[in-house]
Amino acid sequence: MLLRQNFLYRYWRYRYQLRFPHRTRLPATQLKIVYNERIIFMFKILIIVSLLLTLITFFFPKYKRLYWVNFLPWLVVVFVIIHLIFWKYQWQMIPVYALTSIIFIISLTKFKKTISNEPESHKGKFFKYISIILGLLLLIVASAVLYLFPIVNLPKPTGPYVVGTTLMSFNDTKRPEILTDDPKDTREFMARIWYPADFVKGNSMFYKENVQQVGIIEPAGPPNFIFSHYNLIKTNSYLDTPISNQQLTYPVLVFSPGFLASYEDYQILIEELASHGYIVFAPNQPYESQSVIYPDSKIIPFSEEHFKKYKENQENLTPLWKEFWTTTDQEKRIEISKKILDSESFMDTVLRVRTADIQFMVDEMEKMNSGNINNIFSNKLDLSRLGILGHSMGGAVAGQVCSVDSRFKACVNLDGFQWGDVVKNVIKQPFMIMQSENFAGVNDFILNQFKNKFYLVTIKDSKHMNFDDNQIIMPSTKLIGMTGKIDAKEMLQITNNLITSFFDKYISDKNITFPNENAINYPEVEIKDFNLSKI
Repeated sequence: MLLRQNFLYRYWRYRYQLRFPHRTRLPATQLKIVYNERIIFMFKILIIVSLLLTLITFFFPKYKRLYWVNFLPWLVVVFVIIHLIFWKYQWQMIPVYALTSIIFIISLTKFKKTISNEPESHKGKFFKYISIILGLLLLIVASAVLYLFPIVNLPKPTGPYVVGTTLMSFNDTKRPEILTDDPKDTREFMARIWYPADFVKGNSMFYKENVQQVGIIEPAGPPNFIFSHYNLIKTNSYLDTPISNQQLTYPVLVFSPGFLASYEDYQILIEELASHGYIVFAPNQPYESQSVIYPDSKIIPFSEEHFKKYKENQENLTPLWKEFWTTTDQEKRIEISKKILDSESFMDTVLRVRTADIQFMVDEMEKMNSGNINNIFSNKLDLSRLGILGHSMGGAVAGQVCSVDSRFKACVNLDGFQWGDVVKNVIKQPFMIMQSENFAGVNDFILNQFKNKFYLVTIKDSKHMNFDDNQIIMPSTKLIGMTGKIDAKEMLQITNNLITSFFDKYISDKNITFPNENAINYPEVEIKDFNLSKI
């Protein structure tokens, strides 16, 4: 009741109703997420400011200090304890914990001297000023860590639907698992499905709820503790909530993540699509992606042997890639791209395993839709409106799937070098390639394979990793050069706008202009429209 009477509640309710006028009331859980995120942020600012004030007071002689100032370190300790109680331990707060402890210990000794009226020696003054300077440096480090590794909730999707999500396991008993040594293994994988829902009570999912249990791929990047706060980030998806009844059926999309990545790394984009009325199936590939956890708590870890083969393959291709990037001649680049394609076997294997996964999953969707498999999507999947998209290796998989499976009506490849058979096949579906500036040109060798609407989108000042969630939830990616100069929120608006409107046009058959003015007006966006359907 106190929350509902609060001015902030009334303000966010007003904002929410302006944005979603057809929803009768503001979900209290959504309000609490927004409300708590700001409280956490302000509380961290309060701790940092309190530490700064405490350090500043140390510069003044004790006879010039107000008596109550001596209790500032105690106040900081209280603030830190409150933070630990309400928001748990966070590794980003380690410098704050350390500085608070040091200041508290020093203040205890100074407090004793203040009571005893002991004079301060020259040695003591020197030690004091060195300690204050070091303390200020540590405070700068603490502030930088909190800024670079924040706990931020995912941005709200812009569509009219609440987003539901559920997990499903798929087991193709007729297909052997080629990534294990056991000849009896059959191909099994998990998928998370996001879908349009109506409002229900409950709490939205955390970003990576099992991050502590399964971790992140350490051979591919930083140690696991860097990502341990991901299970504190709130998404906008509600687990197992009923699917919306506003429409009889909904168009279906399949999302394929990058190699070494997971569907969990692209939740902002997927939530956006689901909020606009798409049911999005996103499979996780065991052994080549982050550890996969099944409903029965079985964990399939990332295969380091698989990663080793990947690294060996990358090393073998390095000379060709160097040759590609050092030439500006397009014909020569196309020739090099084809050499890369012909000399590659590892990525080709990965691509074909994923393609078979997706085709099997669509077969299962048909059974789910008919009611042969008990599920919440019975008679809700409009498989006549089926599209696919993916990033990096997942983008290549999307292109490959469209080239071999006519059930898919449109495709988006996000910055993926097009492995597979696209170079030999004719793509009849509407197709969009979105490429970062540093990957521009890698797919020029397939530009003649499209016989329908085809768009080539280049986003200036972007990099390969600008297409996943880390640009938003991990600002440090820009600092270390993983993402480009483009503003992360602007990049998000560009990709969400183009991808959603592309599928609205070619999957949902909406009478809209693509690309729309909002996308064209971004100075970073260059769109080439190959109007092949009129040739």
